[in-house]
Amino acid sequence: MHYLTLLLLGCCLLGSSMLAVALESRGSRTCATWQEHRLEEKGGHTQHAEVDQTWLVGYLSGVVAGSGIDFLSDTDNVSIFSMADVYCQANPLGNLATAGTSLARELMQRKGIANIPTLP
Repeated sequence: MHYLTLLLLGCCLLGSSMLAVALESRGSRTCATWQEHRLEEKGGHTQHAEVDQTWLVGYLSGVVAGSGIDFLSDTDNVSIFSMADVYCQANPLGNLATAGTSLARELMQRKGIANIPTLP
């Protein structure tokens, strides 16, 4: 059920730019919370970070499933989490949904994949 929700979210994000503006990502943590949980993880308390990381990978997987464009191939989760760290450091008031969209664009660019114009 959760996967289906993420898949539908990914499809909607790729629908139209007007529709994408009206969408709300559910369960997305703030970048400040991501950073806090990543610090906890380094201290040996992994539970909160694992939830955030699972959400982010699910979000990105939903975008891949909805678009049919596999920009995640040959990218490991450690790299994705490091990219999110960089994004959240630069955008502490942002959230993981916005970070995920930025990461999707960056991965597409790195891999020479045409960006999806309606990706918010």
